[in-house]
Amino acid sequence: IDDVNLVKPGVGETTRVLLRRVPWRILVDRMDNPFLQHILLLAKDRGVPVEVYPGLTYSCCGIIKPLKGGTE
Repeated sequence: IDDVNLVKPGVGETTRVLLRRVPWRILVDRMDNPFLQHILLLAKDRGVPVEVYPGLTYSCCGIIKPLKGGTE
């Protein structure tokens, strides 16, 4: 990811990415985290891939799809 502004860490920011932006991918610390149920539902509804990233500092992280080029 070339632009750090496309990475939105935390539950609130990830929710905002799924509701108001064009998400590229969602990273989660673990799939059974009870605080991420709405994140997983929104991601499924929008067709956004969710990947487990065990070393994640936050419980989840939303990555916005860049408008021009890159990240595919």
